[in-house]
Amino acid sequence: MSEKLAIEASKSNWLGRLLKVCGLLILLALIGFVSLDYYLKSAVPDKLEQLMADRGWRVEVGGFDYSILNMNAEFRDIKGESLEQKGRHQFGKVSLERVRLAYDGSQESKIGDITINGFNSKIGSIDHMDVSLGDFIRIKGWIINNPSEFGGGPLVEVKEVSLEYSKVPKGADRRFKEVLFDVSRINIVKNRNGLWLTDGIPKFKTELEKMQSKSSESDLPEIDSIIVKIGSVAFLDLSQNGKGKVINVDQSIEERNNPKGYAVGVFLRVVGVIAGAKNAANF
Repeated sequence: MSEKLAIEASKSNWLGRLLKVCGLLILLALIGFVSLDYYLKSAVPDKLEQLMADRGWRVEVGGFDYSILNMNAEFRDIKGESLEQKGRHQFGKVSLERVRLAYDGSQESKIGDITINGFNSKIGSIDHMDVSLGDFIRIKGWIINNPSEFGGGPLVEVKEVSLEYSKVPKGADRRFKEVLFDVSRINIVKNRNGLWLTDGIPKFKTELEKMQSKSSESDLPEIDSIIVKIGSVAFLDLSQNGKGKVINVDQSIEERNNPKGYAVGVFLRVVGVIAGAKNAANF
């Protein structure tokens, strides 16, 4: 009887030691996970800040989080400024509320989707942007600002932008199946020196023609179908104490089956809409 009790006591002690070892291993694993989590949440933002510094930008990251299970990472409250005077003059202080990166599980280390919220800079702002690389780009609430000599306020207020990629063979030039610009308002300003922003149109047209005549990867992409909707055109004369007028146009410009030659044609038709609105406004 005493021998049986001794055996049971030995088993009990062995089981107790095993449970203690398992508990210790679990504790060490938790400590390791917490330490790794702490390291990643501090090291990754530091690495990004250093990477941007190497590219001429001073960047601060307010927060970073990630999910290994869902294969995504998120940066929050990002603030940046160019280290070069030219960049500071052009972009001013740049901020982003949130950037989320989702990785494509089919290819290691390849980013599949990008989400951006609350982008602000001197040149403009974006409320929300979704990018699925190779599939689509969608933007909500995009504002492009006027140059500072024309007041610096909104030049183009875009309700929505949608770009759908066309499937092309690997190695071929990028191409879009359809592009939509839904513009709620275009703001044309006359500065205090008496110059309209539209006075620079001939020069811009020449630059577009140069880009369209080239075929390198840095030039305009091919587009099968492009649609530009314009709700209204506003005019503001800073040389006359801010005299202004808004003209509702509600026009849609479409260019189809002209993948390489759409740029100048669409630009001139947009200019035509602005010119008609300008006449209606008696400016």
